[in-house]
Amino acid sequence: MEFGLDVRPSLSRPTGVGTYVLGLLDRLPALAPDDRFTFFSASFKVRYPSRTWPANVRLVDRRIPGRGLNAAWNRFGGPPIDRLVDRTLDLVHSPTPLLIPCRRGRRIVTLHDLFFLKHPDLVEGETRRDFVTLVRDHVKRADGVICVSEYTASEARRLLDVPEGKIAVTPHGVDPVFRQEPRADQVDETLRRLRLPRGGILYVGSAEKRKNLVTLVMAYMTLARRRRLPPLVLAGPGSDWSQGGSLVGPQIVATGYLDRADVRALMAASATLVLPSLEEGFGLPVVEAMAAGLPVVCSRGSALAEVAGEAASLVDPHDVNGLAHAIERVLEDRALAAELRRRGLERSRAFEWGDTALRTLAFYRKVLGR
Repeated sequence: MEFGLDVRPSLSRPTGVGTYVLGLLDRLPALAPDDRFTFFSASFKVRYPSRTWPANVRLVDRRIPGRGLNAAWNRFGGPPIDRLVDRTLDLVHSPTPLLIPCRRGRRIVTLHDLFFLKHPDLVEGETRRDFVTLVRDHVKRADGVICVSEYTASEARRLLDVPEGKIAVTPHGVDPVFRQEPRADQVDETLRRLRLPRGGILYVGSAEKRKNLVTLVMAYMTLARRRRLPPLVLAGPGSDWSQGGSLVGPQIVATGYLDRADVRALMAASATLVLPSLEEGFGLPVVEAMAAGLPVVCSRGSALAEVAGEAASLVDPHDVNGLAHAIERVLEDRALAAELRRRGLERSRAFEWGDTALRTLAFYRKVLGR
């Protein structure tokens, strides 16, 4: 069979969807050595990183503006990817909720969450312009819908009327780097470069409104009024989120984008990870932190409760005082922190990218045989 996968989200500075794509492209070819995979990338300026691909993989990297291609695909249904890769594909997998046009092949989309559909005022760019208006039609026309959690699958059924038989649930995995303890000198170098002490309160993610950073900052400042705190470290958001210039008193440090090695080093040096999102379709930083042995405080509800289980301290994302109290408990109660570490390590073993790839490949074959 000829499988096609759009790998553009992993082209540069991969975050959630990009990490998902990397988890698949690193593992799918070895699971299906008799099938062929075409990985498609496109950008006017940036070329896909050089690497050695397995014999059954072909990377097609076109010099095409990504935004223009998305607009053509989303709004006009062309050009078909078969023409761009010069190969007839049996199945094409889009890692976003919108279809990739192809001539005859079956088409699969991945739903990471449906927050954008429920709160269009809190999303921007292509998500607001195209996802909100087109997702219902695209999902209806898709031959299969992959959801990254049971929560997202339930939302797909509830909000988009997707039939149960058309859905596959393939939870994310954990990159092996998060299961390995980094060397002490690597941690020290990262802290020195970022000008951070040990013991920080760590957030990992974007500055999207659904990430609820305003509530996190308010909780941090509320807690800072009654006790001395380590810095709140926002790994991902830009410097406009930084506040304070000294390690004496409350300080918020926004690092901008960090690669996996730097994030892993920060997890090794931090006291807790806090993810107070209004909603998550999975919540990859939670699983990565648990695998790294870092106590987790995260929102109750959405997929976070499903993913974390009883291995995290769960809070109402709208409750500033409740979030502040949960953070304080982890900082002060060593027994609680140790128990969350133990539970987190155990819980994280349930999430492997190899399992994600196996389930994905099985769904490919199910869709082709339908």
